[in-house]
Amino acid sequence: MAADSRHPLKTHALGVVRDVMGRLSPEAMRTLRAVSEMRHRPPEEVLEEELRGYIADKLPLPDVEGLIHRLGEEAYALGYACGSVKRIIRQWKKSH
Repeated sequence: MAADSRHPLKTHALGVVRDVMGRLSPEAMRTLRAVSEMRHRPPEEVLEEELRGYIADKLPLPDVEGLIHRLGEEAYALGYACGSVKRIIRQWKKSH
């Protein structure tokens, strides 16, 4: 897996994957190499993919409906504020 220098997080992730690989038991390393050969991909990519899947399974799903609802509320409040500012400016221009 080639680290992309434009993405520091990718470089860091590769370092973490290599660190994890360095701590694997010989049996786990053999298994990783076998899976790597079956998938025709480097062991680092296979382990990174497995780690991503493991972490994704452990994280709770975000409340997308709630996020969208809050976004709508914020957009409404921002629209109301902009409208109020425009009204105040119009009234100020009329009085001057």
